[in-house]
Amino acid sequence: MRLFKINIFLILFISITACNREIESIGQEETSITPVFVTGLHPVDDLSFSSDISLKVIQGIAAFENGWFVTQKYGTSILLINYLDADGVSLFHKRLYINSHGQDLSWEQIDENTLYLYTSKGTFGGTRNTGMYRLIVTLSPKINNLRDWSQTNITVDTAYDLNYTNATPSLNEAKDRFVVRSLKTIHIHNKDEVETGNLIATTHFELNNAQLIDTNHLSLWFQGIAMKNNKIYCLTGNERIDGNKKIYVYEPSGIAIGKFTFDSTGIHQDLFDKMEPEGLTFIGNDLYFTIMTKSETEVGNVKFLYKVTF
Repeated sequence: MRLFKINIFLILFISITACNREIESIGQEETSITPVFVTGLHPVDDLSFSSDISLKVIQGIAAFENGWFVTQKYGTSILLINYLDADGVSLFHKRLYINSHGQDLSWEQIDENTLYLYTSKGTFGGTRNTGMYRLIVTLSPKINNLRDWSQTNITVDTAYDLNYTNATPSLNEAKDRFVVRSLKTIHIHNKDEVETGNLIATTHFELNNAQLIDTNHLSLWFQGIAMKNNKIYCLTGNERIDGNKKIYVYEPSGIAIGKFTFDSTGIHQDLFDKMEPEGLTFIGNDLYFTIMTKSETEVGNVKFLYKVTF
């Protein structure tokens, strides 16, 4: 009887181990995807103060109502925010004189005419400690289901010193957790704990090393993060046209359950000498991101919006 029990235990142990290995192997092979073009993006800026920030790279994007909030930065002193309609035309823009990289952007609606925007705080590079800004957005009331976007106002509400290196924060779709990248580590925080001053993450994991190297064996930069249905979506890519970019999907435990890669194949716009992805935002099952490129005739970064469906 004792030998029988030992054999049963061994069978169960082997079965559980095999099951765990199967779970860990999910998504281990990269799958090639072709993003779908959505529209061009055309943020604007007030040129009366300094250089045109709207020519810079879009760092963060967040889908809201029938359009997009986007962020761009100038040095360590100015964050430019635009709200673009469905066709990428700017309906509102404002400069905030704060030190923000503008990397990643997410929102939380407080009432019909008020919402919070969350984005990065501090200067990127080296081992600098960075955190998160919460911005408050006041919208004009809807009339015939339309807003007067010219009446929008945005101010800084709260600064959170997360003390992460190059932090890129994002509020999940359920609006109860923040997912924050710091270098190669992804941290998950309960929103209510952050708001009450507890800045200790509930869990964290390391990015899969394969997500950080392209087909040319060159480094891929972290470009965007989003959380939906308890899954974390991470975007990496550099600006080279001849390499690939990657979207990996992780469980909170750090297991990569999906590995997706794309390159210039299927990108019909003229990329000239740059293809850099930036930002992530969901609408339903469609995951949107921007692609920055250059033009032989236009000044600055030319900006396109693409999507993939999960």
